[in-house]
Amino acid sequence: MSVLWGAQAQWEEAPDTTVTVDLAGGQLGGAARYRAEFFDYLGRHDRQDIKVIGAHRRLGPAWLAVREATAVRRGRRIALNNVGFFAPGGERWTLLANALHFLVGEEAAALDPALRAAMARQAKIVHRAARRSDVLIAPSTAMAERIAVTLPDVADRLVVRMHPVSARTVPRPPRDAQILCPVLFAPYKQMPERIAEWLTAVDDVLDESVRLIVTASPAEVPAALTASPRLRFVGRLSVAQTRDLWIRSRAVYFPTGLESFGWPLAEARANGRPVIARDTAQNREIAGAALCGYTLGDPDSLRHATEVAVTAQFDPDAAPFDPDTYFDWMLGEGR
Repeated sequence: MSVLWGAQAQWEEAPDTTVTVDLAGGQLGGAARYRAEFFDYLGRHDRQDIKVIGAHRRLGPAWLAVREATAVRRGRRIALNNVGFFAPGGERWTLLANALHFLVGEEAAALDPALRAAMARQAKIVHRAARRSDVLIAPSTAMAERIAVTLPDVADRLVVRMHPVSARTVPRPPRDAQILCPVLFAPYKQMPERIAEWLTAVDDVLDESVRLIVTASPAEVPAALTASPRLRFVGRLSVAQTRDLWIRSRAVYFPTGLESFGWPLAEARANGRPVIARDTAQNREIAGAALCGYTLGDPDSLRHATEVAVTAQFDPDAAPFDPDTYFDWMLGEGR
C-alpha cells in the first residue's frame, strides 16, 4: 500500500516513455538489498523501456555532473540514491532513504563530529535536489515525517511506500535457538553497546543454547564480547550469505534506532520470523505481528522479548512488500 503524504498531485504523461533509473552508490547494507530486489524484478520482466545508469559508479560530485549532463530529460527519471535529478524535464522521482540526511531534534549533536559534518554537507545537496523533484518516496511513515519537518515545502510531494522485500521459501524455524543480528555496524548505531545490553539481559537467565550471530568482525567490538560463548561474529557478508544465515536462525535481533526503514524488520515479517526490536511506531508499522518489542534501557523487557522470539511462530506476511507491485508502480507497468 502506498500513501500520498499531503495533497495528491497529477502528472501529465511525458511524450518519451523511457524510464531512466540512477543506481549509483549503494553497495552495502540496505542499499545492497534494494539493488538485489530491483535487478531481480528486471530479470522477471521484459522492460525494454528501463534505462539503468550509474550501477557501477560511486555516488559523488563527479557522477552527478556526468548524470546531469547526459541523462535524457524526458520521460520519468528516478534517483534511487537520495540525490534527485536537478535538470528540468519530464517527471523527476527520488527515493529518500537515509535518515541521516533528515536529522531532527538533538540527533545531530549525538553524532561523531566528522560524521555530523559529512552528513551536513550531503544534506544540503539532497535537500536542494528534493525541492526539484516531482515525487519523493519515503520507505516509512516515520521517514516521511522527518522529511516533512525538515522540508515542509515538499510535503505535498511525499509518498510513503515500504521497500520491496521478496518472500522466500524457507523452512520452519530450526530447533536451535540461534538469533541473527544482520546489522551493518556504524559508530552512530552504537552496536557494541546494543550487543552488550542483550548479553546482560539474557546471560545467566536463558538456556545456553540461545546464541546471537552477528554480521560484524571481532575487531568491531570489545574483546569482552568476543569472549562470550553466546556471541559469534561472522564478519560482513554478502546479501546471499546473510540470507543463508537468516534461514538457519530462529529469530532476528535489530536494536538500532536511527533508521529510515529497517530491512530486517520487513524480512522477518515477509518470511514468518520473529524480530526483537524496539517497540516504536516505525518498527510496528514495518514488522507488524512479527515484532517482539522491548524498551531501550530496560533489560527485563529485552529478556522477555527474546524469550518470546525463540518460541513464537508467525505466518509470513509479504503482501505489504510485494516487489512486483512496488516496481510496477514506480516504473510504470510497461510505459
